[in-house]
Amino acid sequence: MTRRSLAVFLALAGAVVGAAALWPHSHEPEPLSWDPPTELIPPSEPIDLPPKREQLMEFLPDQSIRLLRPDGQEITVRYTAVVADPAWVDLSFYGGWERELEANEDSSALAFASGPTYERQQGFNDLGIALHGDLVLANGQWDAGNRAAARQRAYWAITRNGELEFGYGRLPREESSRYRIFVGGLHAFHNDVSSPPESYKGVYEAMTLADVRIVYAWRDDGRLEVLETADGVLFSDLELLVKARDFRAAYLPDHASKSRLIIPGQRLWNEEQALWVSGGRLDIIPLPFMLKLQPSRAWNAASNR
Repeated sequence: MTRRSLAVFLALAGAVVGAAALWPHSHEPEPLSWDPPTELIPPSEPIDLPPKREQLMEFLPDQSIRLLRPDGQEITVRYTAVVADPAWVDLSFYGGWERELEANEDSSALAFASGPTYERQQGFNDLGIALHGDLVLANGQWDAGNRAAARQRAYWAITRNGELEFGYGRLPREESSRYRIFVGGLHAFHNDVSSPPESYKGVYEAMTLADVRIVYAWRDDGRLEVLETADGVLFSDLELLVKARDFRAAYLPDHASKSRLIIPGQRLWNEEQALWVSGGRLDIIPLPFMLKLQPSRAWNAASNR
């Protein structure tokens, strides 16, 4: 082989080797991987999950408490209650005369309860009533028809931050945007947080009748409790109950024949209960509206993410 032929051969061999290096291989290349040190991984944001629907309200049927009267007599007060987290519940206006049987079957509700007092005024509105307190609820706002009474009553509310507030008077117009829920026209039975102003008169004078009582209470854990006592409870006994339960505040809506605490599917309104709360006088029990306790809009939005 001449020197020139050797050079040509070597050139051709180099080209073949180079082409082989560029030809694709039959197996996949190994993927690159790198696990960064934990200190370089940013912490993930905690997810604020809403409670389950069955956790929004606690149903406490057939409760009882032993109390000691000032004269040394020991008594037992029986009651039924619901406890709700104000951060995750709303109230709505459930209007219409005698809708208790409908409420029994309303699966969208957590509970139904009595609202503030009212007076009949034919032609005043569709229900023919004038409210004794302002209402700001999930389905609308209703101004008191009897403004003088509203100024002399008390209220409880849920703020936009989901906290309870028990106070006095009408809905403060300059601060109305603070409230998601506002229920006025109530009797301030007990309040350890604030004292009533001179304008406060309340709903009831000295009450001597033993009767059924509905109570809206601000618990020490910040939750709302709505309870209905058994029949035969004096105001003085109710005061003992409120103190024994250590409520921050306890207000009364309408009472006795207007008492309602309905838990759909669990604690139903029926003729027996109607006879019980009215003392046998069914003609005095018709009710034009109730307050419907339900999951809040915030809960619905968070649950549907």
